[in-house]
Amino acid sequence: MNKRGTILYFSAIIFAAVILVFYFNDKDNMTKRNQEVTRAGSLQNDYVNVDEFGANGEDSKDDYKAIQDAINYSYDSKLGKVRLQGNKNYIISKGLVLKEGVELEFDQNTRLSIEGNFQAIVLKKNASITNGIIEINHSNFDSDVIYLDGNQKIWSADRTQIKNVTILNNSGSHKGTALHLYAGGPGHFICFVNFSDLKIAGFHTGVKLEAVKPKDDKYSFINGNRFINLTLDDCISAIDIKGSMSVPNESSGNDFSGLQIQVSKSTKEAITVSGSDNKFAGIIWDVHLLKSKKTIIEFSKESTRNSLFSNIEPKYIKDKGLDNYYSSPEENAKKLQ
Repeated sequence: MNKRGTILYFSAIIFAAVILVFYFNDKDNMTKRNQEVTRAGSLQNDYVNVDEFGANGEDSKDDYKAIQDAINYSYDSKLGKVRLQGNKNYIISKGLVLKEGVELEFDQNTRLSIEGNFQAIVLKKNASITNGIIEINHSNFDSDVIYLDGNQKIWSADRTQIKNVTILNNSGSHKGTALHLYAGGPGHFICFVNFSDLKIAGFHTGVKLEAVKPKDDKYSFINGNRFINLTLDDCISAIDIKGSMSVPNESSGNDFSGLQIQVSKSTKEAITVSGSDNKFAGIIWDVHLLKSKKTIIEFSKESTRNSLFSNIEPKYIKDKGLDNYYSSPEENAKKLQ
């Protein structure tokens, strides 16, 4: 090759290299622009789609990071809503933190599968969950599915809520807690939150309200929460309220209406109460399945002025407290006439 040919040859190589550099840079920029357009589309749609952050819902891969990234983006952008769409099954191997002011909305039959043993969703103040199915399929799970902590100091002005959600433990282990409200630090409380149209099945504890005495002289309490149209099926303990009648660790004034409890051979307690002025109204099914169990409802020594309106005969109730009220089926029938 002569000198002129050599120069042309190397010039062509340099030109090709320059073209490749521009191509890949432009490709990276295009990807970034596409992501920006995608997220701009989310803003235009008034929600963030988790699929746009890499979640799939149609394979066996972990969708945790994509869903958490979508939540973080929704929080940072103040958009406020994250959606899991379609008849899909999203998988998480780590717990999600649903940040303040973010709503996690499922389509009606969208599933979130929990793979491991961890608190699946920690719900912050003003956050909410709407629709869908949260499902446990592994017997090693022994934690909380949805957890609220009183350190958020949730009060009546806040928008924290859960509605139309099904929470299932399909592993057969009867472990874990579906919904756990906890207050255990100085000045910690959860009050006036609405939980509506929930279905819970297969857990050790369906709903746990737990107010623990703080180490100092201050208080913690879980008061005035509403549980509307709650169905609990095949749980060892359907509802467990822990606390005292008053401060420093009070569990009072929580209202369960439209309650349906289906006992199974695994059930040990339908309702246990430590606290005051809590109200329960609903039906408890098939108590005859518990042939060796004399009582399925217990008011502890730390209970007063709680009320139960149900189909359960007083012989199934153990009352160690003060001024608790429970009516017989005959009394309830007369009130309905």
